[in-house]
Amino acid sequence: MTNRAENTRDARIKARVWMLNKNIRSVDIQRALEMKSHNLVSETMTGKRNNRRVLQYLVKRGCPVEYLDIPEKMRKEIML
Repeated sequence: MTNRAENTRDARIKARVWMLNKNIRSVDIQRALEMKSHNLVSETMTGKRNNRRVLQYLVKRGCPVEYLDIPEKMRKEIML
């Protein structure tokens, strides 16, 4: 695994641990954002996708940005 991949994996794990500590489940995010399924939430959490709404939800709830490994081009938009 490359250093970048390891960093991304570590960040995603930290985000999951943060969610567990805050008692937030993927399905809770799905329901709060009125999404049809939690697949998009799960894929965002595993790094397969970067859904702005999911990332914004987590940031607004207090998840450290460095745990989310938000792509640079999305940072300004997410932080609003």
